[in-house]
Amino acid sequence: MLHPVYYIIMLVITFYSYVEFTSNDSNIKARIKIPYILIVLVLIFMAGIRVAQGADFWPYYRLYMGINKYVRWKDAFDAGIEPFYVIISKVLGYFRMPFFTLLTTFAIISVSLKTSTYFKYSPYPMLSLLFFFMPYYFTGDSGHIRQTASVALCIFSYQFIERRQLFKFLLCIFIGYYFHKTAIIFIPAYWIANMYISTRGCIILLIISIILGPFKIYLLFGSLFSSMSSDILSEAVGGYYSYQGMEGGNFSLNDIVKIIFLAIILFNDNYIINTTNDKNYMPMRNLVIFFYFLHYTLKGNIIFSLRLPAAYNDFSIILIAMIIKYSPKNMSRIIYFYIVIFIYLMSWRFWPNSVALGFDKMSNIFNSDTNYFIPYEFVDE
Repeated sequence: MLHPVYYIIMLVITFYSYVEFTSNDSNIKARIKIPYILIVLVLIFMAGIRVAQGADFWPYYRLYMGINKYVRWKDAFDAGIEPFYVIISKVLGYFRMPFFTLLTTFAIISVSLKTSTYFKYSPYPMLSLLFFFMPYYFTGDSGHIRQTASVALCIFSYQFIERRQLFKFLLCIFIGYYFHKTAIIFIPAYWIANMYISTRGCIILLIISIILGPFKIYLLFGSLFSSMSSDILSEAVGGYYSYQGMEGGNFSLNDIVKIIFLAIILFNDNYIINTTNDKNYMPMRNLVIFFYFLHYTLKGNIIFSLRLPAAYNDFSIILIAMIIKYSPKNMSRIIYFYIVIFIYLMSWRFWPNSVALGFDKMSNIFNSDTNYFIPYEFVDE
């Protein structure tokens, strides 16, 4: 099972989530801001000091050592791995910093950018934080740190979509691309978010994607997808299958969950469009629907259908809170409690994987021998 410390964090977030959900105080966001920030700092700290936790811990450790040992500065953009990972590794290695400083650097980038966006746009930021915590935090921010940093920049770029600032949006994607190439998939988001797509239009798009799925159209873009997924095929993400093995080409429990979430999104969609004053509802709904469109279109390949459109899926963390806030009161309560129960059931389903990934323990720099985590061999510059 997950270590009790993680459940304590979940319970604290759940408590504040219930407070914000049941509060009639229009200034509730300001009241929970300090607890929110403190929880985020704890999450960054724990992701940074972990030892032997997460699917990619040891591969990333070996990469950190190998980059300092073999990669010259002039080859940072031609090392076969995203340049910003190389640059950060070499900067930290130059100062003889231990591996946990690299994990902390990536945790600061990914967790802070995402959670600040959640707080800004979610009507229930604590609920969004709870939804993010299980399981995104474990599989992403404490696992696939390069793609998660890239996704965080995509999430952060939404403010420039909202303001129609194309250059700043593209700059975020450019930076994200050099953390992980899958950021390029998010470029269409600038236009997709600003489209008017009716509820019926969403349903039609989903039907089209289901029809396209069996044709495996991703094979037409094999070289492009291979270049963006090269790390997925490497040792660095070998552990990915330890927690995504439940997914597959056949119909599974995860597909049932996706159908339920789509029903939640679409059931009150027309009502919310006609009643809410939140101009960010439809853009975020569009982005989440586009995730499902890509997911079902690329369903034949487990990696392409889940990891390539990952940035779009992260907006569901905000969208769910919006749906709860703007749905009729009785429906709002049903959805809220369903989401909370779902998150705790997810933690139960995550138990076997948490053991495989080391999250059943509190293994960190304070109770582990980390002397050998400091680079000691460097390429002759």
